[in-house]
Amino acid sequence: MKKNCLFTIFTTLVALISFSSSMNAQCPACTITLPTGIPADTIYVDTVPFAFKNQAYNEELSFRVPYKTDPLAAVAPPGTNVPTGLDIDKFTVISVTGLPPGLSWIGDRPLPMVYNETAPQTRDGCITLCGTPAAAGTFTVNVNLEVEIVGISTPASIPLDFIVYPDTNASFSTNISQGCAPFYVQIQNLTPSNGIANIFHSWDFGNGTTSMLENPDSVEYTLSDTGMVAITHQVIVDTFPFLLENVIVTASDCNDDVFGFQRAPDMYMKIFDDTSEIVNTDPNFALVGSTQNNEYAPDTLAFPGPLRLKSTPFTIEVWDDDDAEFNPDDQCGGGFISISLNDGAGTHTASNGGLTIQYDISHIIDTTVYVDSILVENCVNVNYIQFVEQSLQIFPNPTNDFVNVLFELEGFSHDMELTISDLLGRPVYTESVSNFEGQYNRQINLKEQAGGIYILALKMGDRVTHRKIVLQK
Repeated sequence: MKKNCLFTIFTTLVALISFSSSMNAQCPACTITLPTGIPADTIYVDTVPFAFKNQAYNEELSFRVPYKTDPLAAVAPPGTNVPTGLDIDKFTVISVTGLPPGLSWIGDRPLPMVYNETAPQTRDGCITLCGTPAAAGTFTVNVNLEVEIVGISTPASIPLDFIVYPDTNASFSTNISQGCAPFYVQIQNLTPSNGIANIFHSWDFGNGTTSMLENPDSVEYTLSDTGMVAITHQVIVDTFPFLLENVIVTASDCNDDVFGFQRAPDMYMKIFDDTSEIVNTDPNFALVGSTQNNEYAPDTLAFPGPLRLKSTPFTIEVWDDDDAEFNPDDQCGGGFISISLNDGAGTHTASNGGLTIQYDISHIIDTTVYVDSILVENCVNVNYIQFVEQSLQIFPNPTNDFVNVLFELEGFSHDMELTISDLLGRPVYTESVSNFEGQYNRQINLKEQAGGIYILALKMGDRVTHRKIVLQK
C-alpha cells in the first residue's frame, strides 16, 4: 500500500523521481494520482513499497516538485544551506543507475525528463516501476540529474536505498520429513541452473557432511543424528553483468583560456567501443547533453547508463567544450583510459597524463539461503523387537542371588538400556550401551535386594520389552 507523505530530504525526493530512468522498460504507462488540496509549490511523492525476489512487482509513484527554493529550504537537513526566494527553472532527470536486476521503469515523459512548468500549472509527474527482481538485498540507486536555479545548472548524484527481500519459496524438497535411524534422504534441488554457468550450490546436511553438487547424492542419517536435523542450502548466483555506474574527474589539466583569461573547463565525456563512439555528452554533438559547465575537478560526468562492460575494453576520453570556432575542443590528459569487466567490481582510479578519473563498477552476486529440517528418530522395527524378545533369556528364575540375562542384537546396531526395578518403580540396576550390536550376556547381582517381584525392562529406541524376575529369600 502506498502512503502519501512529505519527504524530509530534497535529495530523497529527486532520487525517487529518477526511478523512471531505465531505457528499455516494458512497464505500463502511469497515471498521475495526487491527493487533493496539496499546495502547488510543494514537494510531494508517494512512498516506494519494498519488493520480494522472484515475485512480480508493479507500482506507480506520483510526485510534485516546486517552483521556488522555499519548500527545499523548509525540509533541508541541518547544516544544509538552501537559499530561499529563488526560482527553480527546472528539474532534469538525466539517468539512473543501480536498479535491482529484473526491474525496469517508464515515466510520464521521455528522457531527459524535464519538469519546468510555471504557475498556475503544477510540476507533476509519475513513473511505473515494474518487473521481477532477480536478486535480494538493499540496492543503492544512484540518480544523475540537474537542478537549474536562476540559470545555473548543478549536477548531482543522489543515492537511494531500495529493499528487495529474499525469496520465501523453498529451494529444495526431501522425500521424507522424518524416519527411524538409520535411513537415507533423497534431496531434490528446486533451483536448477539449466546449464547456466556461474550458479553455485552449497549444502550442509546437518550431520557433518556437505556437498557442492547441484544435485547431491542421497544422505544417510544414523542414530548419532537423533533429533531435529537442519539441512541448509545456499545458492550463489554470479550471472549478473558488470556495470559502469559513474565517472568522476578527480584531476584534470583542462582549462578554458579565452583571450588570456583562465576559467573552469566545460568537461564532457566520450566513450568508445573499439572505434565506435557510443557515448558523447557534449551538447554540441550529444546523444544526451550533460556538459558540466565551468566545473573544476572533482566533477561527476553524467551519462545515460549504466553501461554494461565486456572483457574487451571500452575507452573513455574527457574533453573541454570550447564554443568559439577558432578555439576547438581540448582533450584532457594524455589520451584515453580503458575500462572493462576485468577491472572487477568496486571503486577504481585511473590516470593518463594530467587526467585522473574515478569510476564505480557494480556487480551483483545474489545469495539465497533456505533451511529445512528432518526428524531423525531412535526407533526399532516391530519385527526386529520381536526377534530380540525371542532371544531374551533370564535364568535362573526364580533366583535367590544372581540372575543371568542373555539376548542378541545381530545385524543392526542400536542404543540399548536395561533396567531392573522393584514394583514401586525404584531401579536397582541400570545399564546403557550406545550402538550396541552382538550378544549381550551379563550376570547381575541381586543378592543384597529384598525378596519379591522385580521387573526387567529392555529399551531400544521407542520400544520396551518387559520380563518378570522372582527373587526368593
